[in-house]
Amino acid sequence: MLISSRVLKDLIKKEEIQIDPFDPDFQMKGNSVDIRTSDRYFSYPEYLEPEITMLDPKNPYLNLLERDYISPEGIVLEPNRFLIVESLEYIKIPDNISIFLESKLRISQMGIGIINTGWIDGGFEGNIILTIKNFNNIPVRIYPEMFIAHIFFSQIK
Repeated sequence: MLISSRVLKDLIKKEEIQIDPFDPDFQMKGNSVDIRTSDRYFSYPEYLEPEITMLDPKNPYLNLLERDYISPEGIVLEPNRFLIVESLEYIKIPDNISIFLESKLRISQMGIGIINTGWIDGGFEGNIILTIKNFNNIPVRIYPEMFIAHIFFSQIK
């Protein structure tokens, strides 16, 4: 069962749910909380791209993701490409609450999809890792602190 905005505000006030940074007037949208991109993202090193012909979970290339930073001018996400971006917000939830993640409508209308939408288990603590893909046929610019998704909270019974 989704947690109502009234109960959610109370849980955040009591610090049972922690979100940092967080501005309730700016980020609370009904029963959800908007989250933003940080300036941190991960990608495969460009020098390896010509060598990678197939990704395989048993292949050591999966361990070669490099951290980089999105400048204030943003980063261009080319068609059919993806980025792994951390949320700006650090989130901590108790074991009896889970999170449902969904992309923002405005982002979806630009052709950007969040591949890992779905449930985050109770007891989660950290920045949410978002895999975003450009499904559009034109490039899209991604900025730090851009509203990318909203999260809903659910009580685990």
